[in-house]
Amino acid sequence: MVTADSTTEAVPPGATAALADLHRARRHNHRAVVHWVDALYRVYLTGLGAAIVVVVASGLLPHEPLDPAGVEALAAEGPAWLGLAIAAALAFGLRSGSRGGPLTLEAATVQHELLAPLPQAVVLRGSAFKQLRFLAFAGTVVGGIVGVLTVRRLPENEVAGVVCTAATFALAAAAAAGIAYVASGRRLSRWAAGLLALGLLGWSALDITAGLTTSPATMLASLAFAPLSFDPLAVVGVLAASLTVAAGVGSLSGLSVETARRRAGLVSQLRFAVTLQDIRTVVLLRRQLAQETPRTRPWIRLKRGGRLPAVWRRDWHSYFRFPAVRVARLVTLAVVAGLALGFTWRGAAPAFLVAAVTLYLAAYDAVEPVAQEVDHPTRWDDLAVDPGRQLLLHLPAALTLMVLLCLVSAASALVLVPASVVADLTPVLVVPVALTAVAGAAVSTTLGAPDTAALVGMGADMMGLVLMLRLVLPPAMVVAALAPVLGAGSDPADLQVEAVSNNVTYSVFFAAAGLLWLRFRKPNRI
Repeated sequence: MVTADSTTEAVPPGATAALADLHRARRHNHRAVVHWVDALYRVYLTGLGAAIVVVVASGLLPHEPLDPAGVEALAAEGPAWLGLAIAAALAFGLRSGSRGGPLTLEAATVQHELLAPLPQAVVLRGSAFKQLRFLAFAGTVVGGIVGVLTVRRLPENEVAGVVCTAATFALAAAAAAGIAYVASGRRLSRWAAGLLALGLLGWSALDITAGLTTSPATMLASLAFAPLSFDPLAVVGVLAASLTVAAGVGSLSGLSVETARRRAGLVSQLRFAVTLQDIRTVVLLRRQLAQETPRTRPWIRLKRGGRLPAVWRRDWHSYFRFPAVRVARLVTLAVVAGLALGFTWRGAAPAFLVAAVTLYLAAYDAVEPVAQEVDHPTRWDDLAVDPGRQLLLHLPAALTLMVLLCLVSAASALVLVPASVVADLTPVLVVPVALTAVAGAAVSTTLGAPDTAALVGMGADMMGLVLMLRLVLPPAMVVAALAPVLGAGSDPADLQVEAVSNNVTYSVFFAAAGLLWLRFRKPNRI
């Protein structure tokens, strides 16, 4: 195995300076290719998208200031919940690091720089600092937006609240990258990284249930609430995040060259697929990056024969061969959706968008049998059946799986929502939400790559609109199915179940439109 650990080898004179000159020339050439109008347009789109998010979220959130009891409850419970989110980011970093991430190098960098007679840390340090800088900036922006949306309801210094929240998110993003560098450089196995991730999540969950501040993630989260109630342990959280970043940068010399080479090739294909908006190819490449392969032995082995149609049996065979990682991801997405709906009930109205996105992502795995049909076009020549009808035959199994996941979401919502509310709303929402999620994911999966020749003929404006609708409409179906939750009210004794039931009916029409499109649509890959 090539380790490229050349830290003990003698460095040729001038090699480090030559590497620095190479990086400067590469940056200069890259900037020369990018036109300033294109760069300005990207900044404009990013700023416009952020402004739309802020305006929409600001309109959904309540405007009334919290009373003293609410402020006290937020100061007491908020750090633990935010700490759980930070622990989830750290767990994601561990998972990425155990698979060779999070650094994504170009193939030329792997071939010519990592194999050069230079210390590997010297080669990778520039890329690591660049990634850390970007993640810290992104965390600052997201934290600043969250701070702006929340401080208006709190009796605190608005500037201090925004600054503390932005700093917390920036440190959390950098720490997630740092712990990923540690996992990658130390060559942690996937099982070891998974156990550490579960330990971090369980530690933060213990802080929530016990009302303590023992987890480093909770300590770091308390920095965001410092203007309300300063906790000296926030300093410990900041130090822990800083040490994690330093340890990550110090572990760069252990990166596997084989993993970096494989990751470089897959990421280049992934970027190309994203450019083409070929969602199915993106999903397949992401699974290859995560080294996610089906089980050789199914979780449950179905008997031959039986009364179920052959298509449905094949669908369940596919589900029972899901790897443990994919099963855990489905359950995690369902739990996150339930908690997001719980926060929606508690007054954070925009959280229902998080629930919609997570359920939509879960539906992509639920419609895996549909995707398998699309991925094997030669099978269709042997079937004397209409392609659209064949696709629809796979949806009952996908709907059943999504209903089960929605029930998991309902169970996790009990953490924040009264049992009577969950019991009244679950029968009304489960089937429509599951149906719209399955329909949206199936439509997105069968779309394939857009016909660029036809889009170019529409003109630049219409081409951009069509490409945007291809991405927005499928998840918007799930958003429409969950939006009626906002009209349920906040009083368990006066729950607006009938209003929710009437409004959720409209989402069924969206799902029916998606199913009708599938019925008469021949997928692009067939």
